[in-house]
Amino acid sequence: MPASTFRVGIDLGTTNTVVSYLSSEQSEPTLLPIPQVMADGSVQEFDYLPSAIYLLAKDEKLDPVLPWRNGEKQCIVGVGALSLGQRRAGQLVQSAKSWLSHSRVDRRAAILPWASEFAKKLSPLEASEVLLMHIKQSWNHRFPQAPLEQQTIALTLPASFDEEARALTLEAAKNAGLMDLYLLEEPQAACYHYISDDAKLAALADKKMLLVVDIGGGTSDFSLVSIHANAESQKSISLKRMAVGEHLLLGGDNLDQALAFQLDPKQISTLSATRLAALVQQTRQAKDTLLSENAPENVSITILGGGSCLIGGSQKISVSRDALLEQVRSGFFPIVDLQDKVQKSDYAMHTLGLPYESDPAFSRHLAAFLASHQEVIQQATGTNMPDAVLFNGGLFNSSVLKAQLMAQLNAWSDTPILACVAEEPNDAVAKGAALYLSALAGESTRIESGVAHGLYLKVGEDQFVGILPKGTLKGHTLTLEEDFFVTLGQQVQFPLYRSDDHLECVLGQVRSQQGLHYISTLSTELDASTDTSESVVNLAVQMTEVGVLQVSLKAKNQRDQWRLDFSTQASAALSSASGPAESDQAGLLHANMGQAEEHLTKCFSSAGQKQAPDLVKSLKQDLDALLGSRDDWNLASSRRLVDKLLSLKSGRMKSAQHERQWLQLIGYCLRPGFGAEEDSARVQQVINITKAGTQHDAAAVWGQYWTLYRRIAGGLSVEQQTLLFKQFSQFYSPSGQRSREKMKALATRSSDDLIRLVGALEKLDLADKSTTIDWLLKRLSKSSEPDTAWWTLGRIASRHLLCGEQSLRISEDALQTLLDAALKEDWKKRKQAGLAAVLMSQVSLGESDMLKDYRKKVAKKLLKDKCPNQWLERLNSQIEINNDELNALVGESLPIGLRL
Repeated sequence: MPASTFRVGIDLGTTNTVVSYLSSEQSEPTLLPIPQVMADGSVQEFDYLPSAIYLLAKDEKLDPVLPWRNGEKQCIVGVGALSLGQRRAGQLVQSAKSWLSHSRVDRRAAILPWASEFAKKLSPLEASEVLLMHIKQSWNHRFPQAPLEQQTIALTLPASFDEEARALTLEAAKNAGLMDLYLLEEPQAACYHYISDDAKLAALADKKMLLVVDIGGGTSDFSLVSIHANAESQKSISLKRMAVGEHLLLGGDNLDQALAFQLDPKQISTLSATRLAALVQQTRQAKDTLLSENAPENVSITILGGGSCLIGGSQKISVSRDALLEQVRSGFFPIVDLQDKVQKSDYAMHTLGLPYESDPAFSRHLAAFLASHQEVIQQATGTNMPDAVLFNGGLFNSSVLKAQLMAQLNAWSDTPILACVAEEPNDAVAKGAALYLSALAGESTRIESGVAHGLYLKVGEDQFVGILPKGTLKGHTLTLEEDFFVTLGQQVQFPLYRSDDHLECVLGQVRSQQGLHYISTLSTELDASTDTSESVVNLAVQMTEVGVLQVSLKAKNQRDQWRLDFSTQASAALSSASGPAESDQAGLLHANMGQAEEHLTKCFSSAGQKQAPDLVKSLKQDLDALLGSRDDWNLASSRRLVDKLLSLKSGRMKSAQHERQWLQLIGYCLRPGFGAEEDSARVQQVINITKAGTQHDAAAVWGQYWTLYRRIAGGLSVEQQTLLFKQFSQFYSPSGQRSREKMKALATRSSDDLIRLVGALEKLDLADKSTTIDWLLKRLSKSSEPDTAWWTLGRIASRHLLCGEQSLRISEDALQTLLDAALKEDWKKRKQAGLAAVLMSQVSLGESDMLKDYRKKVAKKLLKDKCPNQWLERLNSQIEINNDELNALVGESLPIGLRL
């Protein structure tokens, strides 16, 4: 048989991988049987491959032998991997495709299984390569005369995959030796499978727009495809993909997890990631059974105890079909209005590592997609809805779920929507991918599609240039006329962004960031063929025929050319210099973040506290050992720890030490209360949890309570800051100072930390600030008063407020009394008075001559009292306070990747 006989479609799925092929003699694609090692070491063939990899430990005597290779293997792939992973979840790698699209992790780093302490790990890129290598070896065993690497292949991926995820998928395939391939969007593949049936194609002839709803195990994809009748034949239609939805990490896996939580929410919410993964394996089987035709009323699942008990010990639990259906109808497929917005909630399950959607309702996400593309839909159908829908993905094996979503769509539509019935939701994508290759060869109807979103490169501060308009066809090279000047011999970096669909991307046009979303960073090393230090270049851009973005810098001298590649390392480096307005500024999660989350679970969950009650004593050192010095924790890692701690809030009440550590970590990781997505929601959760004060009335606990609010003060509203001021007033107002009851209570309230808190409340009205100044100056008149109050006065009266709202500064007239008092102090004994004087008299816009005179006096005294050199530099600095100065000046640095 000739080498290039077959057209091969590979559906590299989150849950399952399926392969189909067409030969020149076939009209219908055939599924490839895939040999797989079972848990007992035997080998069986299946027409699907679970996208699961089990990493073998040294103590496991299993010696798997597949038809194409003998001897010891490092891992088992497929059905056997799932079985073995139920007993040792810490060795099971799953959802490699979702990890490959996770922009907050280093996808080339060995991080899977996430949160596992198992010594041997894989990167998301390697995991994808292992799955594809297994496919290649299975094929080559069956067709030794026509090896897969010599066939034409269509490899599918979610339509919503961004450009870097596409490039990584292609890289994994090439690493597995698959070179001649095309990347195809899964919804398009499902369409190709559907329209391969002439009767089904004819049924679409009078329709105008097809909605493709593709919900698999890990992701949901929504696409819109316009339908036009060809002029030359009424029976023939042309199709064009018009819109693609956001990348949604929401699929069947979420139902499996929700079902697991139904069993025992209190205990399961604190399970470790590896144990939850094992339990989800069980609930997935139960879900499939309960949502099938003629399903039983209940299904029993066995929860294995192994090692430390999973939930108590091994036990059987009955799962109710009615309860599952109610969960589906109310949580995942509720009937909503088309205008309903996606909700932000605490649902998102970070326990398994991936950033699942916080709103589990598929119907609300679908409503948001349709609402954002009303113009396209109206132009096609004249109504607010598509007139046909194609369901695809394993979730729609269930007629219950299909009927529920169909009812939702018809509730939105004025006329009934045609339901396109796909009998093979598990196989349609793989078969459609093979059929796509036939369409490429001109043998069948082809779906026209171009670039899914407009693409931009960042070229300056809030300057973004359009490089690839939405709809640009594959293989079409666009060259920007603008000249760019680059320095040779250095690395050049361009952050890549995509635009919202309602924005028109014009080639070469520069715009601001509004409506743009960070994808990744493109970079290259600018070596040169000449000795010149600078070069003038033009940008050449195309979406290749394969389906990946290609950006090149072409020198005007016609000799030099550089290709820009995606660089995870560049993204991480760039993040440290990015401002809070950029969505790439958070950086990457630490490779050990999963293990750090597990450690927090052990420390703050009820099960963990029973097993290791003293773990809290070494928590700080343990986290530093896992994540490095906390001064080096970036914004992404810090906020991820906050989310984990918030989910473990009840564990803080175990002891005073637990509460103190919980408060300390929350405050440190959430500082300064703003700067990352969802920070306002995090701050509100903290307020809700701690509004009653501390659970343990001890000075050390109260100290961390006040410190927490000082650290996150920047994220508090005026009203919230005013409430904290009132707490301060209880003790430090004249009446509070005269109250024996208040003074007795203050003994356990860590008074110094409470005083420092007030200094961070920059949004207080000027009257409250003036009152605070009066109270603290009176206290400072006593030699016995520590100089903490001077730190607070310096913050209150600073000429550079960290919140950036300089209109909230106290007047210069009010500074005189404060500066006179500070200058009278001995700064060798009361150092904070010197720091306060620096903050109050530092260079500021529109300052008076009076303040300039005071600055000279402060500078002279700084030298006389031998204060830190950095204070004198800050005093005369013409620029705003920067990150490096924060720690010395206000006692707190900011997370890496965030700046004021």
